[in-house]
Amino acid sequence: MDKKLLSAELMPVVANSNAMRSVETLLKHLALSNIPVLFIGENGSGRAYLARQLYLSGSKSDKPFVRITAKDATKSSFEKVIAIEPGMIFIDEIAEASEEFQEILNSCLSAAASSENLCRIACSTAENLEEMVSDGKFSSDLYYQLAVLPVHVPALRNRTADIPQLAQIFLAIYSKRYNKNFSNFTDDALNALSNAYWALNVVELESCIERACAFALPPTIEKQDLRLNILSVSGIFLNSDKSLKSAVDQFKKQYITQILTEVRWNQTEAAKVLDIQRTYLSRLIKELHIK
Repeated sequence: MDKKLLSAELMPVVANSNAMRSVETLLKHLALSNIPVLFIGENGSGRAYLARQLYLSGSKSDKPFVRITAKDATKSSFEKVIAIEPGMIFIDEIAEASEEFQEILNSCLSAAASSENLCRIACSTAENLEEMVSDGKFSSDLYYQLAVLPVHVPALRNRTADIPQLAQIFLAIYSKRYNKNFSNFTDDALNALSNAYWALNVVELESCIERACAFALPPTIEKQDLRLNILSVSGIFLNSDKSLKSAVDQFKKQYITQILTEVRWNQTEAAKVLDIQRTYLSRLIKELHIK
């Protein structure tokens, strides 16, 4: 989410879901101290964004925020970053750090523990560091210094109550960027966004809405404008009926809807793509209540 910092800095922490309310509360407590922070979560879930929000709410937000990638970090590059006296150094994907850099960072954190003048260190990972420690693939000393109060960032599918507000925020950002006066989403569009799987989490949601703003026509974003990939839709897993027939019917409905959307609901063209008879497609549309 931090690829567009001007947009990200203006965004609030969206916490309508219980999962994100817990994260928001933890960030408020962490802002009162200078202890290292480890953000744990899937790719695209907003780890870097939350680290930046923690930095902005802390006592050293007047100093630079510096982001580095762990696998590229060396002693000399890290010393150069330290020399500019940043307010926070955010180290992305710490699980990929070399043994040498793990030792350097461990020493840095040990020194920082006895001095409030040193910058705050925040790291992120999508990996299970505890398991890596057990397997001897990650420094146990470094892990325990980083994981005093770890921040577990939930996947977007575990915070679906946040999706409508996130969608509105991205809509406002990209409406302005593409100079289009979008006011809202249709109910069908919002339902589709809330039921999508979002393998790449918030990053994928943002990209979806940017794409819709680029190609759709105001004033509202409709379901077909989202161009959701059928493989991302999780409706078949959300149905209370867990029978195989129900799952197959849900998949058929979503897949046929996707194809119809791609051919602008031309049933003759959709039947060709699906390699079935036009009359059979019409029957499926009725049986599956596709509209």
